[in-house]
Amino acid sequence: MAVAMMVDNPEGSQEVYDAVREKLGLERPAGGILHVAGPSPNGGWRVIEVWESEEDAKGFVKERLLPAFEAVGAPFPPPPQFWPVHNHMA
Repeated sequence: MAVAMMVDNPEGSQEVYDAVREKLGLERPAGGILHVAGPSPNGGWRVIEVWESEEDAKGFVKERLLPAFEAVGAPFPPPPQFWPVHNHMA
């Protein structure tokens, strides 16, 4: 079942986001369906993604995303929030 994942990072910024994306060096990870990112209305940076499964999303966070944050010297974002997706447009 597809899941949505949101990370609302109060310490995030476009500069951190761009550095992490460059370090990841990929367009679409396995299991990834949709990715959007931008400034959070509460300050910081927000990322919302849709994944084929929660396992795919959690694997990407653990194996790729957190190491990329560490490599660029950025503080880790808060844990993501997940919810089931009934429908999506991509």
